[in-house]
Amino acid sequence: MPRRRHSRVRDLAEYAFMRAIEAASWPIPVRLGLWLGRVLGTLTWLTARRVRAVAESNAMGALGLSRKEASRLVHRVCKNFGANFVEDLMLPRILRRKSLRDFSHVEGEEHLHAALAKGRGAIMVTGHFGNWELAGLALAHVMGEAMAVARPLANPYVEAHALAWRKKAGLTIVTRRGALRHVIRHLQAGGCAAMLIDQNQRSGGVFVDFFGRPAATVPSPAMLALKYDVPVLMGYSWRQGRGSFHCFRCDPPFELIRTGDYQADVAANTALFTRRIEEIIRERPDQWFWLHSRWRKRPPGEAHATTEDDAAAEAEEGGIFQ
Repeated sequence: MPRRRHSRVRDLAEYAFMRAIEAASWPIPVRLGLWLGRVLGTLTWLTARRVRAVAESNAMGALGLSRKEASRLVHRVCKNFGANFVEDLMLPRILRRKSLRDFSHVEGEEHLHAALAKGRGAIMVTGHFGNWELAGLALAHVMGEAMAVARPLANPYVEAHALAWRKKAGLTIVTRRGALRHVIRHLQAGGCAAMLIDQNQRSGGVFVDFFGRPAATVPSPAMLALKYDVPVLMGYSWRQGRGSFHCFRCDPPFELIRTGDYQADVAANTALFTRRIEEIIRERPDQWFWLHSRWRKRPPGEAHATTEDDAAAEAEEGGIFQ
């Protein structure tokens, strides 16, 4: 399904809103900015009722929570996301005064360096944990530079602004459409390519178990790893406490499943990566982006997503909060 587009006026209004918050955040202390971000997250939780309903349904089905418990969890998720949003807008100012290592801790970078020493590059699979924007910067900081595959934002003005900032920090973003040749070239040059694999794959995905339900998942990391013998590692971040300190962790490489049946191995390894994502979410459920319609696409023969899911998907594709 093509991405829903908005009018140029709305795009400009969203971009102006983002830049206004960015400008307003510069003179205030970081902790105050994070508090304001959490307030913004609470307002989102209160007003975006259809998206909140989908997130609560996701959490109830995945974690076995009651409606009240799920509502509390989603409120924390929205506050974390609001804090991330403002924090990301403040990053240019923060990084003028501090090194990334002053407010983030990297664990397991030796695993990445050991994988890269094999000379075939490395694939970092990850998800929308903690502040994933900072996770990308942490990876670029460890590597000197890195590449990440991501969906483009619906708003072209916000997208251009984000791409310029990421590039300056050493993180090159390539969009999923046409990304394969860029990723292969980057891997063959000995680089690290990060791929987010925790969102609904609209087309070309494989269905693997995720919290007990089949979820359409991007198979590209497994396909590339098997075809080019590239090591795959899991990387993820989380916020420590309520301040602006983060931890980024890199797991040891996965032991890839190789039976000789390529299609079966792609599905099996995609399931392997997804199980690790589920484990990480269970450890810190409020650090994952439950607002996404993760189970929207269904296997052949199952009912399509509900209208509520469709509304949530439109909301998450439509604005700057992605």
